[in-house]
Amino acid sequence: MVGFFFFVGVSWAKAAVYGPVVQWSARPESEASVRWLEAAGPTGGWQKGRAGFGYGDDDDRTVISGMEGRFDRVHLRQRIRLPKGIPAGAKWVLRARFDDALVVYSEGKEVARINARIVDGREQVIQKHEAEKWEEFDLPGPLVDGGVLAVLGLNDGRQSSDFSLDLEVVVRWEGGEQVVVKEGSEWEYLAGADPDPGWKGETGTKRERSSDLAFGYREKGAERWRAVEVRRTPFGKSSLKVGSADLRGLPAGKDIEIRLGEEIRVFRTAPEKAETLRFVTGGDMYHTIPLMDAMNRRAGLEDPVFALLGGDLAYSNNENPGRWCDLLESWDQKARTPDGRVVPMVVAIGNHEVVGAGYRPHDAPGPKDADEFFSLFKMQEEGQARQVIDFASGFSLVLLDSGHSANLASQTAWLEKTLKERGEVRGMFVCYHRPAWGCGAKEDAVDIQKLWCPLFDRYRVDGVFENDHHVYSRSKPLRGGKVDEKRGIPYLGAGAWGVNVREVPANVLKIRPWLEKAEAKNHLFTVVLDERGWTAVAKEANGREFDRVERQWRR
Repeated sequence: MVGFFFFVGVSWAKAAVYGPVVQWSARPESEASVRWLEAAGPTGGWQKGRAGFGYGDDDDRTVISGMEGRFDRVHLRQRIRLPKGIPAGAKWVLRARFDDALVVYSEGKEVARINARIVDGREQVIQKHEAEKWEEFDLPGPLVDGGVLAVLGLNDGRQSSDFSLDLEVVVRWEGGEQVVVKEGSEWEYLAGADPDPGWKGETGTKRERSSDLAFGYREKGAERWRAVEVRRTPFGKSSLKVGSADLRGLPAGKDIEIRLGEEIRVFRTAPEKAETLRFVTGGDMYHTIPLMDAMNRRAGLEDPVFALLGGDLAYSNNENPGRWCDLLESWDQKARTPDGRVVPMVVAIGNHEVVGAGYRPHDAPGPKDADEFFSLFKMQEEGQARQVIDFASGFSLVLLDSGHSANLASQTAWLEKTLKERGEVRGMFVCYHRPAWGCGAKEDAVDIQKLWCPLFDRYRVDGVFENDHHVYSRSKPLRGGKVDEKRGIPYLGAGAWGVNVREVPANVLKIRPWLEKAEAKNHLFTVVLDERGWTAVAKEANGREFDRVERQWRR
C-alpha cells in the first residue's frame, strides 16, 4: 500500500506536575530549593493515526517522518470496547507484524513482551526482527472493557533503515472468533519524545493541576503564607519545564509548609545543634518502580533529616525525561517520615545522568551531556556537580563528580582546598558515584585511588560513600590502600537502592582481604551522628538490619 502521513490536531490539557521535592545545596539550616517538573500545553505531543506505523518500506498507513537517525521507539494507546457474548475461558491472541520488538500493556500492566529486554532501566531490542509476516502471541485474558491498551514499539537502533508496527487483537473460543482491535485501526501515538509516566493507563501516578500554580511557604503553625518568586525553565531538551522556588531566611530545626497549588507538603530544616542527627544515603535508585518505591518508603520510615543520594538517580542517560517524572513522583509520595514530612535531598551525579552512561575520568564531556540533571537540580556552581555542604551542627559533606561530566584531575585542587579549610569541623564525609574500593562487581576506579584517596587520608575524612556497582560492600578502614584500624577510612557502598543487583564472587573476602563485607543485596544506609562519633546501619527495604559500622570522630 502507498504510505501517507495521517495527522489529527493535538489536544490541550492541564499541566501535569511531578514532585515537588526539596533540595539542599547550601545552608540546610536556613535555605532550601523546591523543585518540580511540569508538562504543560499539548498532551505530550500525542497524535492520532492508523496502524501500521513506520517508515522506510512503503507499506505504512501512518508514516513516522523523521524517525530515522533521531529516535528508536514509538508509543501507541487506544481505549478498547469488547464485543458482547465472549464466553468465559476464551483465548486472547495478539497478532502483530513488527520490526523489531514490542511490549504490550493493558490498564498499565504488562501483558506481552516480544523480543525486548530492559537494559539499565530502558527497553531495548534483543535481536533484529523483520516484519515479513503476521505472527501470533497469547495474551492473558480477559482484557478490560473500556480499558486502555498500550504498546511500546522498538526499532533496532536509531540508524535503522526502516520500522514497522501493525497490530490486531482477537479472541477465540470453540466455534467462534471476534476481532477486538482491528488491523489498521486508529491509535493515539507519540513519536520523538518520551511520554508522561501514566501513559499506559495507570491511575494515581499523575495529578492534573492548573498550568500557573501558586506557590507559598510558611513556618508550620503560622497564619500567613509567604510569597516567593517561581521560575520555570527548560528541562534539558524536553518539552517539560522545571518549576523552582528558592527559600531563604528559614528558621533552623523547624517544620516548614510549602504549598503548590492546593497541595501542601511539610519538610524540616536542619538543626543548629543536635545531640544526634541522622540521614540516609545510597545510590542507583531506579530500574523498576516497585524496587524504587519500596526503598524510598524505607528511607522515609527511617525518619532522617535528609537523604544523600549518590548518583544514577533516574537512569535517564540524559535522553528519557519521563524517568525523572517517575523519580520525583515516587520520592514525593513514598519518601515520607512517620509524621508525614517529605525528606530533603542532597544529590551527586552518576554515569546514568550523562549521555552514553560512561565513566570518563580523563575526557568527560562536560555539563552539556547532562543537561537534564543540571537543569533539574540547583548546584553551587553552574555546570559543576562538585559541592560542599556545611552543617551548623558540626559536620560537612563533600560531593564529587567521579568522571561523568567532569574530569577527576580538574576537581583535585578544589578538593584539597575544601578539605583543608574544614580541618576543624567535627566530622567530614565524602560522597561520589564510581567506587575506588569496590568488591569486584565492576572494576575499581584506580584514578580515584591515586588522585583523591591520598587527600582523604591527609585531611582525616571520616567516611566515604560510594555507589554504582549494584551490590552491598564495606571496606575495612583503609589508609594508603592498606588496612589501618585506627587511622583508616571505611568506604561504604556500593549503589543498590532500586536496581537489579549484581553477583558478588563467593570468595571475594579472600581475594580482597581489605573488604569487611560484600553481598548482592538492595540497601540503604541509615547514618547516625552523635558527640562521640557515627554509626552507619545497612538496611533492606523491609527494615531488616544486616550490617553496621561504628567509628569515633577523627578530630
